[in-house]
Amino acid sequence: MRQRLILFLILGVFCVGVTEWNLATRRVNLINKLNDFWLEFCVGNAGDQMHDPAVTVVRIDEGYEPLSIGEEGGGSGELSRLDYATILGFIGKLEPKALAFLPTPTFDENRVLNQTDIVPLQDAALKLPRFTSATTVSNDGEGAAETTAMTYPLLKVEGDPASLLSFTRSLRVPDPQILANSDPAFKTVESARDLVTPRNIRIPLVARSTGGVVPSLVLLASARQLGVPLDQIVVDLSGGRPMVRLGELREIPIAADGTMIVPARAGLRRGMSSQIRTESGALETRHHFTSLTVDELAYTGQKDDEVAKRILADLQSKFASLTENLVVVGFDRAADRRFTTASGEALSETMLPARAIATIQSGRFLDRWPLWARGVAVLALVAVAALLFRLPRRKFLPIALLTAFAGLILAVLLFRFTLSWAPPFLLVSLLGVLVLVGLVIPLRREQAQPGAVD
Repeated sequence: MRQRLILFLILGVFCVGVTEWNLATRRVNLINKLNDFWLEFCVGNAGDQMHDPAVTVVRIDEGYEPLSIGEEGGGSGELSRLDYATILGFIGKLEPKALAFLPTPTFDENRVLNQTDIVPLQDAALKLPRFTSATTVSNDGEGAAETTAMTYPLLKVEGDPASLLSFTRSLRVPDPQILANSDPAFKTVESARDLVTPRNIRIPLVARSTGGVVPSLVLLASARQLGVPLDQIVVDLSGGRPMVRLGELREIPIAADGTMIVPARAGLRRGMSSQIRTESGALETRHHFTSLTVDELAYTGQKDDEVAKRILADLQSKFASLTENLVVVGFDRAADRRFTTASGEALSETMLPARAIATIQSGRFLDRWPLWARGVAVLALVAVAALLFRLPRRKFLPIALLTAFAGLILAVLLFRFTLSWAPPFLLVSLLGVLVLVGLVIPLRREQAQPGAVD
């Protein structure tokens, strides 16, 4: 028994070390792929706690060429009001249910395409349902005057909001033509510190302004897509578990400062879809979390072109998703992908809010077991191993296999009730070492009496 336990401890230390090293270094390897597979399995067995997200991202990527009508030399390369009006025009034709507009550009009024005596951007915005537009706010420089005074929607609050992040001024705001049919909401608080760490990324959902507690773009857009009016969004800070309630549809766990963790792994990925059967019996693709580039969206205006017709046939289900999903418009160029998750995935300033919105919609508020919980699990396995190693091999194998199976079932049940997960390599490797050691190393009485019968 002692030999078994010593060998198990030696090999177990190696397994624990590999697991913790992988979590700390965020290497993309087979262990991370195992993490993804395990989470997909756990999410699939989480019951009614999980929902399908509903986000379609319209990406402005490197392939988009800004309009340069009437400009010598092809223009400056910056998007004009007419560019954004064109993009919103494409979206408007597909009658979106809800929309979040993330860019906060400034325009050169000397350019023809930005002339204020015409209002193409306003005209395009007014053809959409009232949407949410982004601002960037800060708590730095309290004495600095506002460039543009902004009025933000206010939320109901239960409890003391003193611990929430706060801001005193808006640094970047939507264009007035966008504000003709949108409500401003902050995208980022530039003065906030330590929201991005190697372990996780936090994104603010609420913050204190001079007028009260206001929602972020992520929260307000999520509520609109779910059909929750502003007066049913409640920030509950009265208990030990701060949360934001979206009517009776969602309870979003938040930290005391009003931020939410965007899970590095939650089974959320671009390309999430499912097949449903229509009343006619045909299979139809339903996109839950997908994206389109502006160039792909432009094909909706070229129905008479034969090449466009073929492309439209391939993209039709994605276009259809714009009528049901929340549409998020923003930049997704290589230079914009400056957020790296604990899984090693690089997210842009558009895909990070989109991921956060998909998390809220689906209820996937997942987190990894903390270090102390992983330590307790390892000690529990050592105690189980010490008991099982007292058994001869004939009895050991079936009991050890049942124990391993029970351990994995317990991990799934804990996930279902707590939405927290243990790195599967830690559990699988330790259980595998337990079985292997018990089979390879016999008990001393088996060595002394090889023909003995238990």
